Amino acid sequence: MKILGIETATQICGVGLAGDEGFLSDYRLCKGTIHAEHLPKAIETIIKDAGISVEDIDGIAVSIGPGSFTGLRIGLGMAKGLAMGLEKPLVAVPTMDGIVFQVPGCCEWACVMLIARKREFYQGLYRWDKDSWELEKPYRVVPEEKIGDELPEDEILVLGEGAAYWREKIQKRIKGAHFLSPTLSLPSGYAVAERGRRLLLEGQKADIDTLVPLYLKKFQGIA
Repeated sequence: MKILGIETATQICGVGLAGDEGFLSDYRLCKGTIHAEHLPKAIETIIKDAGISVEDIDGIAVSIGPGSFTGLRIGLGMAKGLAMGLEKPLVAVPTMDGIVFQVPGCCEWACVMLIARKREFYQGLYRWDKDSWELEKPYRVVPEEKIGDELPEDEILVLGEGAAYWREKIQKRIKGAHFLSPTLSLPSGYAVAERGRRLLLEGQKADIDTLVPLYLKKFQGIA
């Protein structure tokens, strides 16, 4: 099974391929909000360089949010188009799941922080349970001044673009905070593809006609 993953929820435009044998390929480009320009070429390039054809793909996984309004629409539109055109299943992967599931359970807790504009961030709190991360609380929007509030007073991994952006404040307010390199802390197309592959094996697939991005805020003009 080969799954194409699409990640456009943040400033990173990511495309990746995951197979039953594990990692196949990964492409990431950080150029702000011009995903529409780079995404089609990135998909074409990664498939060609992997030595396969688009018909060899068994499913499409897409990062569904929360994240950039514009980016999510671009990624989902592309994913739906490919899934319909190739008649392949579509899998929705929450953006924070794609990030946290690429790191091992070296701490009991993990917090994913994604920048949400206007001094706010999207937050997801996870707990390591046996051999996998489990979402402990629903995704939510948190004001910058409340960084660290309602988080466990324990060792915790802090992931996502917000980890670097607010690192100094996080270190002051979360005594047990640990940080990873951007390679493991930021979204990637491969992480979405691999998570999507596992979900598809469990029989989870999205309805192409009704699937919409996971928004936690109302659109305010710029995403």
